[in-house]
Amino acid sequence: MTVADYVAEYLEKIGVTDVFGIPGGVVLPLLYAFDRTPNIAPHLNYHEQMSGFAACGYAQAGKGLGVAYATRGPGIANMVTCIADAWQESLPVLFITAHGSRGTPNNMRYESDQEMDMVPIVETITKYAININQAEVVPEILQMACHMAMHGRKGPVFLDFSTKILKKELFPDDKEKRNVLEDVYDNQTASNAMKCALLKYHRPIILIGDGIRQAGCSNGIKQWLERLRVPVLSSRAAQDIACNLEHYYGYIGSHGLRYSNFILSKADLIIAIGNRLSFPKDSETFSGILRQAHVIRIEIDSTEFQREIPEALNLHIDMRSLVAEWEQGDYSFDDKEGWLDVCYKIKEALNQCDMVDPVIQIAEYMKFQPSDITYVCDVGNNEFWFSRAFEFVRPSAKALYSKSFGTLGSALGRAIGAYYATSQKVVCVMGDQGFQYNIQELQYIAHWKLPVTVLLLNNKSSGMIRDQEGKTYGKHVHVTFESGYAVPDFPKICEGYGIRYVNASTVNRAEKIALIGRNEPLVYEIAFSEIPLTPNIPKGNPCQQMTPLIGKELYKKLDEL
Repeated sequence: MTVADYVAEYLEKIGVTDVFGIPGGVVLPLLYAFDRTPNIAPHLNYHEQMSGFAACGYAQAGKGLGVAYATRGPGIANMVTCIADAWQESLPVLFITAHGSRGTPNNMRYESDQEMDMVPIVETITKYAININQAEVVPEILQMACHMAMHGRKGPVFLDFSTKILKKELFPDDKEKRNVLEDVYDNQTASNAMKCALLKYHRPIILIGDGIRQAGCSNGIKQWLERLRVPVLSSRAAQDIACNLEHYYGYIGSHGLRYSNFILSKADLIIAIGNRLSFPKDSETFSGILRQAHVIRIEIDSTEFQREIPEALNLHIDMRSLVAEWEQGDYSFDDKEGWLDVCYKIKEALNQCDMVDPVIQIAEYMKFQPSDITYVCDVGNNEFWFSRAFEFVRPSAKALYSKSFGTLGSALGRAIGAYYATSQKVVCVMGDQGFQYNIQELQYIAHWKLPVTVLLLNNKSSGMIRDQEGKTYGKHVHVTFESGYAVPDFPKICEGYGIRYVNASTVNRAEKIALIGRNEPLVYEIAFSEIPLTPNIPKGNPCQQMTPLIGKELYKKLDEL
């Protein structure tokens, strides 16, 4: 077989079913090898960046290794943002390119057009990056790269093949050749530490993060949490993992839920599982929490412990190896002091807060959706309104974000990848600005008739930047109509792509239910006037003291619980 065929067959063997890219001369041997591989479908997007984000969405939705390919030079350069996103989001994605004749110029800027060595550019944002110029090393390098992407703290890897070797014959043996050291984890120490802490402290919380999804053990951890009966909080990106648990009390953060932050402020034990605790520990807002609560951190990436939290117990653990022990172990929390009742009262008192118009409309939309769908969120105010609505409705659905890198405009590509990973309907939540970043992928969705709905939240501005500029610099901002920001005629754009467009304000309830239930391409626009993003925590405020402030009497009552 050729090197290209070996690559395609190996990816098929480890479960890859879909790859995303745009053809170019140097990668054509690989593309045709994918065509010859029965269980791999190559997908042609309309911009390399969207191919990269489709691979990210495929991996993020839980399918396994995402794969994106691009040609040399500007093709693969268009994927650098996707590689950085996969790095910060800990997504297992293999990025592939190829090169032609690449000389070794002496102080020359370049020798051949479009040729550039991408390895130095991406090696700080990948787990592994290499140029491959000999056919015989391909099996070992490919196997090692895929293993590294999928194990430990997951992340992207990058392979740049010489196009000459892709056509060369290869005679690999059947044995995998991997020289990867596996971490050793002390599960018993973690188990004992948690058991002792749950006996010692009276107001514990489990703080979960997206690392649970990345580890692929969400169901096992949820079963353990149900038996444990300790209040659960999450990061915003992990709210869908635990939202149906009886003792889940929402997501924390500077734009978190009031009741979630209030509960966090009262905890005397924080067990962080798959959560980086990335809030600034020296801030006046969060430093008080870390002073009053004992912290146990369970992390697969020990380098995270370099961000020190005073007196925290740091446990280097792969959660997958711990789940089986948790399922068999005797974990219990004896709620002698009514901590669960305190959490319940706080949530009941604050549950209706911050239900602004966009949140209400999104929640109304979500109530009609089936449970077996995936929501993919873009970046901006739209994602925070969606998160609030998701918490209010609590559907049995996935919700995926660009949570760490915060890549505006990435959601449409992620939605395409998520569809191929799940074979289920996807709702892509976007603002008017992010929608325009990669609007060309409507052509892909329309051509293949994918059941992808774009839930377009149109406030005719870049709302998050508008809010920030307004607070800091006053009335003059750069992202409104008066300063040059405008939106196109979205109905006409949809007509051009052959996608059905609906304005939420023009349909009644029955029509809305019928439209939402259809498994076909759709752009569903919710338009609204200027609405600032609330709530938030002003600098220096305790995390539970969010603005706009609640009434003094209510605050005092909850503070004394």
